[in-house]
Amino acid sequence: MKMKRRTWRIMAGVGLGVVAGAIALVLLLNRFGKDEAAVAVPTFEVQRGDVTNSLVVYGTVQPNQEYTFTFDGDRVDSLLVSVGERVTEGQALVKLDPSQQELALLQAERALAEAKAGGVRAEMKEKELALRIAQANYDSATLAAPFAGVVTEINQAAGSNELWTLLLIDTSALYLEVEIDQLDAPSVAVGQPATAVIEPLPTKTWDVEITEIAGMAEELGNSTVVIAKASFPYADPRVLVGYTVEMEIITSSATNVLIAPLSYLTETPRGWIVTKVVDGQPQPQAVTVGVTSDTVAEITNGLQEGDVLRSAARSGAAGPTKTQESGQNPGSGVPMMVQFNGPGMP
Repeated sequence: MKMKRRTWRIMAGVGLGVVAGAIALVLLLNRFGKDEAAVAVPTFEVQRGDVTNSLVVYGTVQPNQEYTFTFDGDRVDSLLVSVGERVTEGQALVKLDPSQQELALLQAERALAEAKAGGVRAEMKEKELALRIAQANYDSATLAAPFAGVVTEINQAAGSNELWTLLLIDTSALYLEVEIDQLDAPSVAVGQPATAVIEPLPTKTWDVEITEIAGMAEELGNSTVVIAKASFPYADPRVLVGYTVEMEIITSSATNVLIAPLSYLTETPRGWIVTKVVDGQPQPQAVTVGVTSDTVAEITNGLQEGDVLRSAARSGAAGPTKTQESGQNPGSGVPMMVQFNGPGMP
C-alpha cells in the first residue's frame, strides 16, 4: 500500500512539472512576442525637400593687387613710410639720391640741343628718345605708390651691394585663395556659391562665389591640388591679408524634390534600391538617385510623394544589401536561427 502511494506521488510530481514547464513556455513565448512587437521597424514617408552637396576646403585671404619695389640701397636718401602704414595713390614712399640720374638728364638735354643745331633729322630723333629715358630715370628717384594700399614689408639689405624691397598691397578689395584636392577639383566650377569663415573671426560668415580656377594642378607637400579663387563681398578692416579661411563650396543642389534618407537606400551592382511598404508588406523598389548630401538623397525616379519606406538596415530588401550580408532574416529584421548538426547545444 505504501508503494502505491509513493508511486502516485512521483507521478503527481512529474505531472505538476510538465504543467509548470508548459506555463513557463507559454509565458516565455508570450513575452517574446510582446518584445518583438515592441521593436518597431523604422519607416519614412517620402516627402519633398531640398538637397545640398558641398565641399569644405581651406586657404588664405589675398589682396586685390600687390606691387614690389626693388631699388639700390646705396641710393636711398630717405624712407618716408613704415610697415603697416596706409598710403594714397601717388604718395611718395622712398626718395633716392638723384645725382647720377640728374647728370644723365643734363647730358641728354645737351646732346639734343647739339643735334638740333646740326639739323640731322635721324640724329635729332635719337637724342629725343635718349632724353625721355633720362627724364624717366630722374623721375624714378622718388618711388610713389601706384595705388592706395598698405605697406606690408620693407626689407633693408644687409650689404651695400644688395637691393632693398618694399611691398605694397591693395586692400580695397579682397579675395580668397583655396586649395582643392585634385580628386575634388572636377566638381568645382566658376560661379558656384560658397560660404566662408575667417578663422580669427569665427562668429561671422561671408557669402562668396568662385571666380577663378587655375588651369593646372600643382604639388603641395604630399598632395596635388588645384588653386581656386573666390570673391570677397566687401573690404572689412577686421579681415587681414594672410588670415586663414575655411570655405564650404556648394557643388550641387536640388530644391523642392523628392527626398529619402541615405540610410533607407542600398546600392547594388544593378543600381539603388529601397524597401517600399505596399499593403503592409515590404517590397524591393529600384530608384534613381540624383543629388546627395551627407544624410539625404534626391529620388528622381521610382517613388512618389507619400510612399512609405522601411529602413535598409532592417528591411532585408532583395539584392546584396548590408542587412542580408550580416546574417539577418530578409524582411523580418530578426537574426536568423542557425541550425547546428551534431551532438550538444551550441
